[in-house]
Amino acid sequence: MENTFIKVIRYLLPVALLSCAGGQPLAKNLSSTILYMDQPAASWYEATPIGNGRLGGMVYGGVTKDTIRTNDDTFWSGEPRDLQRPGAYKCLPEIRKLLLGEKNLEAQELIDKHMLGPWNQNYMPLADILLEWPGDGNVSGYRRELDLNRGVVTITYTQNGVNYKRELFASYPDQALVMNISADKKNAVEFIAGLGSQINNQTKVEGDQIVINGQAPWHTDPNYTGVHPPVYKEGKGMRFEGRLLVKQEGGTISAQDDKLHVKDAASATITFVAATSFNGFDKDPAVNGRDEKAICKKYLSSLETKKYPDLYKAHLADYSSLFGRVSIDLGESPESNLPINQRIKNYKPDMDPALTALYFQFGRYLLISASRPGSQPANLQGIWNQDMQPAWSANWTINCNAEINYWPAEITNLSECHFPMFDMIRETAVDGARTAKNLYNSRGWVAHHNLDIWRTTWMVGGTGLYSLFQVGGAWLCQHIWDHYLFTLDEDFLRDHYDLLKSASIFYLDNLQTDRDGYLVTSPSESFENGYIKPNGEKGWACIGSAQDMQIVRALFENTMKSAEILNDGAFKEEVAKAYAKLPPMKISPRTGQLQEWNDDWEPSNPASGQVGHGWAFAVGNQITLRGTPELAQAFRKTIEYRRPGYSYNSGSWTGSFPAVYWARFEEPDSVQRVIDRHFDLALSPNLTCEFMKSWQIDGNLGITTAITEMLLQSHAGEISLLPALPAKYPTGSVTGLRARGGYEVDIFWKDGVLTKAVIKADRTKRDEIIPVRYAGLVKSVKLAKGKIIVLDSSLE
Repeated sequence: MENTFIKVIRYLLPVALLSCAGGQPLAKNLSSTILYMDQPAASWYEATPIGNGRLGGMVYGGVTKDTIRTNDDTFWSGEPRDLQRPGAYKCLPEIRKLLLGEKNLEAQELIDKHMLGPWNQNYMPLADILLEWPGDGNVSGYRRELDLNRGVVTITYTQNGVNYKRELFASYPDQALVMNISADKKNAVEFIAGLGSQINNQTKVEGDQIVINGQAPWHTDPNYTGVHPPVYKEGKGMRFEGRLLVKQEGGTISAQDDKLHVKDAASATITFVAATSFNGFDKDPAVNGRDEKAICKKYLSSLETKKYPDLYKAHLADYSSLFGRVSIDLGESPESNLPINQRIKNYKPDMDPALTALYFQFGRYLLISASRPGSQPANLQGIWNQDMQPAWSANWTINCNAEINYWPAEITNLSECHFPMFDMIRETAVDGARTAKNLYNSRGWVAHHNLDIWRTTWMVGGTGLYSLFQVGGAWLCQHIWDHYLFTLDEDFLRDHYDLLKSASIFYLDNLQTDRDGYLVTSPSESFENGYIKPNGEKGWACIGSAQDMQIVRALFENTMKSAEILNDGAFKEEVAKAYAKLPPMKISPRTGQLQEWNDDWEPSNPASGQVGHGWAFAVGNQITLRGTPELAQAFRKTIEYRRPGYSYNSGSWTGSFPAVYWARFEEPDSVQRVIDRHFDLALSPNLTCEFMKSWQIDGNLGITTAITEMLLQSHAGEISLLPALPAKYPTGSVTGLRARGGYEVDIFWKDGVLTKAVIKADRTKRDEIIPVRYAGLVKSVKLAKGKIIVLDSSLE
């Protein structure tokens, strides 16, 4: 890039007038918004995901038999459980004494003996929509396409001289999965529709509807405890109902046992609605549940009179209002025209730049599809699951995975999709207050490693190596502050300040004094990572791991800033006193690396990919490239040694963290190497991220974030343009990204050089002077409230 800074052209125009500069892009790059396959799905990992936040489906697109596997985000095994053990905190003094006395192995034995609890319940599959089509499957021109611009799956093929077309989408306004079936020959549409489920169920036909009812197991074990059959109990477990409404134009419809047969129709529309008896995390869904049957009938009462064009129009208006805020172009290549499974199979690092842009937009599509206001937050698999015992229960793992899911929410202009996370935090704080009292004898609230829909916060089973993650709730609170930084919504901050305050109160009560007089977490562990002491002893229990203290420090900082904004000066001062006693991060005098533990210990498995003490660099901003250069370089030495981007297949967090690390180090080649490895090893044929033989959606969403941070960063008190742009994308653009401080940013570049950036101060509360960085130089720019500036490169 040329080492010349941009000149500033100031436009004193209202933001709304500059529609060509972002928001709703005027043109779409189809290579970044279309993915397709030229054959039906042979497995779940080739199927196409659709979702409306609550209701999800995986579309197989078969031509003789077709399946759409559905999920409802509230459909879980189990029921509310009181896992609290009053007085359990009495074991802590001995554990803490042992840790201070460096008897770590004895301490961790007591942790595993006295502090662990039962496992989470499992997220359940719902119902399968089963379709049978006439013919022998001999078709030509098959195409199953997902159009990210519209949120629509289109299946087309030719059979016996007839061109068939199916369109499918998940409608948020109508809370339904919708399929329209048509043909270019009159009266050529014929199919048989049915419903099935892995859950114990009954199905029947009611007029033009197929109804399925079932009940989830009362208990299921996680998959890693062995394959145990689900436990059903009479009168226990969550109920569900699904209704498939079939309406045809022309022809006939008739019942065949528990199925419907449409014949000789010009077209047909199928709408699927579902509901469960879930009535909140604290209510028994079998005894005090909602009436799932009445809810389904209510959904359908508004659908029965709507034609397909009306359903489509409402869906498109809603979906595009979110997805259409951002466009991206990273270049074209011949590979863009290939089926997505072939693009993935044939991927080479120097090929297919458009796949990176497509992956970015696919990540945004997945977040829109899995997380909408009023829904559950995206879980480990988003909203999609086919297994009775899904990997890691498809729960919310809050020692990184659940949080990574929401990294792209603000920066990629999907702020509304963040709200299910905030709802979960508030619900979690209820049981979290009980756990704080019973397990730690503290006020406030705490959460550990795992959450399920019942929002229990006690440590799960197994071992404290992972279940003892005392800062899970504190990390969740980072999302509240981040949302405020991007939106400057003081009403939101006021509504959620009590969660920050109460989480901080827990640490004010619970932090312990270490040998050097600092306040630290005790007991502690470091991101499921073990250590080796100089004497050769291996363990995991410790005090004040670096990641713990980074997260607590960030919570205190965010709470103090919130208290100042909201005029709670007394509490700010109370937090400030404890904040002053938090330990500083340490650099090992032996290795020059950032220390992971309070003592200068070695990781027992340095290649594990778990480098938790990069939290302050990749999530927070206590370590920044220029603000704390010594700490940043110490952490760089850490990841050079540990090489987290080469652990496993760079899927899930093993790709997300390293890619963001290198983006914030502003080293584009290193970012691209992680992305290349992720694309080469971690992608299933349908573009979802595979990790340890299951879809882990934080891989999709974390790499989406890393791609964004190649192009725009705002965590270090400045707006940084193209901070880590790989040479693979010499010419391109991105519009509609968000920066902290209430700004929307569009960026255009050619031959690796910035040509234009548009910054809109559409959410700022007052005029601000902010530093804007590009190509190693910084320009202080005045951003007037409600106005825009255009930064235009000097091309002399």
